[in-house]
This record gives sequence, structure tokens and C-alpha cells, in this order.
Amino acid sequence: MLRKIFSLLHPGEICLLLSLSLFALLANLGLLGSAAWLISSAALLPPLYALTLGITAVRALGVGRALLRYGERYFTHKTAFAVLGSLRLRLYDVINAQANIPQAGHTQGTILNDLLTKADILRDFLLRGLISPVAICLATLLTTALLMPLLSYYVLVLPVLCLCHCIPLWLSPSNAEHGSPYRSQLLDFAQGCHEMQMAGSLDIAARKLDHSAAHWQKQLLSDNRQSDKIDLLLSLLRIMSFVLLFALLIAKVNQNILSGITMSLWLLVLLALFNELSALPSALRQFRQAQNAADWLQEKPLPTGKKVAATSAAADLLTVSSLTFSYPHSLPIFSGLTFSVAPGCHTAIIGDSGSGKTTLAYLLAGLWQPTAGTICYKETSLPPVCAIPQGSVLFSGSIRENFLRLHPGIHEDDMHKALHTAQLSSVISQLPQGIDTPLGENACFLSGGERNRFASALILASSAPILLFDEPTAGLDKSTAYRLLTAIIDKSNLTSQTVLLITHDLPQLHRFEQVIRLGP
Repeated sequence: MLRKIFSLLHPGEICLLLSLSLFALLANLGLLGSAAWLISSAALLPPLYALTLGITAVRALGVGRALLRYGERYFTHKTAFAVLGSLRLRLYDVINAQANIPQAGHTQGTILNDLLTKADILRDFLLRGLISPVAICLATLLTTALLMPLLSYYVLVLPVLCLCHCIPLWLSPSNAEHGSPYRSQLLDFAQGCHEMQMAGSLDIAARKLDHSAAHWQKQLLSDNRQSDKIDLLLSLLRIMSFVLLFALLIAKVNQNILSGITMSLWLLVLLALFNELSALPSALRQFRQAQNAADWLQEKPLPTGKKVAATSAAADLLTVSSLTFSYPHSLPIFSGLTFSVAPGCHTAIIGDSGSGKTTLAYLLAGLWQPTAGTICYKETSLPPVCAIPQGSVLFSGSIRENFLRLHPGIHEDDMHKALHTAQLSSVISQLPQGIDTPLGENACFLSGGERNRFASALILASSAPILLFDEPTAGLDKSTAYRLLTAIIDKSNLTSQTVLLITHDLPQLHRFEQVIRLGP
């Protein structure tokens, strides 16, 4: 997956980012070296003109470092967020595929955490985990080459020290999955606390949750201690290496091979380089986290493509072949279900409670994937089906905002037409702000019947060839249910759309050209 990230970058962009980071680092080293030379030279009280070169170098390197740092930040962030757009699409595809598998419902806490953390890690990858380590390593090699004539092979301590700072790339703990059991238990506790309280087992569950949290914290502390030990060891190595190089430089001064001014220059350059090396372990941990996040994305399957488009020559809008669906470790809800829907053939799906009517709605809407079999739609330039199955969440904003989220760019007149068809005109007229009235969390300010009709209105505003309604008349009196169903069919006939209706309202079945019964 990291190879895919690199492939999103043009070689010229990589060279530009690396050059800016490297030259900014070298400018920082040069600035401190020039400052050391200037201060040491000034201490000997030379004529002012003798310091002109040092003063000019300090000013030029100071301005250059600022410009290079700004350019580095600008182009790195620009490139990183451009790459992030493509990566985020992949991330959301993976999360959507996992969340839409019913058997993965118990891992919703983990999925949400992964959605947040993996996005942040990959976002920071280019900013902190890629360019900076490479620039530091190149600067170390350049410093080694410049000091080689002076210190001979002793200067190889610098690349060895740099290599030692790469230890976190292999030895640092990876605690990405430590919190998964705790998050799963926390989600189970939050969703089932009422039932556990009624059963008298809430205290036991709370103690188990506390134990899981303590175990997670213990693992995190252990990982942090290991990282701290590695950082402490690297700090000691830097100190020992600096003392060694300092002693070698002093020896060169005593041998009159090196002046005191030049020695002070190299000492500050080495101090600045060692300070940069101290940031290398953190950057490499960021690189490893990005690698783990990329591997996680690579391992997660995308939708298997069981829902495919049929050829445009097919006469049927929808063809379901040998459809089977079952939850894990349970019998199939239905098995070998086969039917087709022709254009204009309004179809009703009926069945006893538990026969899988709403499950079929989720499958037809593409929200879940079937266990076996295929669902094929006729090829069209429009989305093949519009559906809001039971249990779907409506947004807490206004009616207008709900329409715009599902149908971006919809005209206000079309909103009112859909609401009128759904028998909601009188309800809207009584709202204080009309269609701009907030609906509350999951449209809680609407009654059950009004909420169902509002869901129907959102579907009616669609131009999809198939309009799938899941129990639209639930909670309505017979008169309102009759008017709603009549309006839906009349509107669909007018717009040449096909209605697919899941219903328990058996007296209305004569309105449909085809009836599909689920269950025995």
C-alpha cells in the first residue's frame, strides 16, 4: 500500500520536497556553524572588515533557512493533502464495505476508531514520516564526507549513529490493536446496559469493562516504557559520540592541524546535527504507523461485486438470481430467491414478520452484500434504485437539509411536490419554519407515521428508475394509507418509474402487477 502512496507522487514532486527539506536542514547547520565562527572570531578582536564574511553568511543563511522552511512546509502540505484525497476515498470504501457486512456489526467501535486514526496517520505520513528521515540521513552522510579528511575513519561514528536511530523502525512496539477488545466491550456495554441492569448483571459487566480498560492501559504503559528505554539509549549514544568527536577535534587543535575557530564551527554543526538526529526515532515511528495503516487498508476487502449491472439489452430493470442471505451461525433468512422486475411492473413484496422483507430491502439498496446469488440492475446513467429501508437514520437538520443531502441541487419546488405526494403538505404548513424547521435527532420531532411519509417523500424526489419503499403505510390510518399509495403509483406512472413496495397492507395488493411472497 505504501508503494501505492509513492505511485501517487510524481518523481519531480519527490525531488522537490526532498531538496527543500535537505537544503533547509543544511541551511540550519550552516547558520549555526557560521554563528560559531563569527562569535569565535569576534572574541579575538579583529578589524570589523574581517568579520564581514561571517556576518553576511549568518544573515544569508538565516533568511535562506526561513524561506526554505516555508517552501518545505508549503509544498509538503500541498502534496500531502492532494495525495490524501485519493487515499481517503480508498479508506472510506474499505470502511463502508466493512460496515455494510451485517456480521461485522459487533466491531462498529473498532471500525469507527480505525476510520479516524488511519486517516490521521496517513495524512501525517508525508509531513513527518517520509521526507524528514531521508533528509536527516543525507545530511549525516554529507557531514561525514566533509569531516572525513580531518578525522579519518573515526568520523564513521556519524553514519553508525544515524543507523542506530533507525532502531524504532523495527523494535518500537505497535499498539494499534491493543484497544480493539476494550472498544468492542465498551460498545457492547453501552448498547446493552439497560438489559443488563434489568437482569441484575450490570455490576459484573462494569467490572469486566474496568478490567479490560486496565489491561489496555497496562499494555500502553509497557509500550511507552519500551519506547522511552530506546530513546534513552539513543540519547546516551549521542552524548558518547559527541564526546568522542569533541575529543578528536581537540586533539587536532593540539596538533596545530585545526584552529580553535574552526573547531568551534564544527562543534556547533555537530550539535545541530545531533539535535536533528534526536527527532529521527519519532519520524520513523510515524513511518511504521503509516506502514501498518497501509497494510490494514490493503488487507481489508472491498465489496465483492455480487451486485453487478446487467447489459443494456436486458428487458428487466431488476433481476435477482438464487439470492441467499444468512447471519453468521444461523439459518438463512431466505435461500434461492429468484425474481425479476420489468419496467413499469409495480411489485409488492409481502411476508410474515421475520421473513426477511427489510433484509431484502437492504440487499436491493446495496447496503448489505448477499451471502450467495446475484442482484443485477439494468445499465442506466442514473442510480438504479432509491431506497430508505426501515431503521435508516434521518438527519437532525431541517427538511430542506435532508432533501439536499440525498439529492444535491434539488429545487425547492420539487421538494414541495414530493412532500405533497407523500401527504405531508398539511404537516409542513403547521411547522414554525416550514421546510427549514429542524427535525431533531433522527427526525424525533415527527411522529412515526409522519417520519415514514417523510422517508417516502425523500424517495419520491429521486429520478432513479426503481423507487423502493419499505412499509410506507406503517402507522397510518386506512384513509391516509390509501391516499399515499395512490399518489405514489400515480406519480410513478407519470414519471415512468417502477415501484418496489415492501408492505403488510394486503388489501392494497390489487394495485400491483406482481406480488412476491417471502417465507413458507
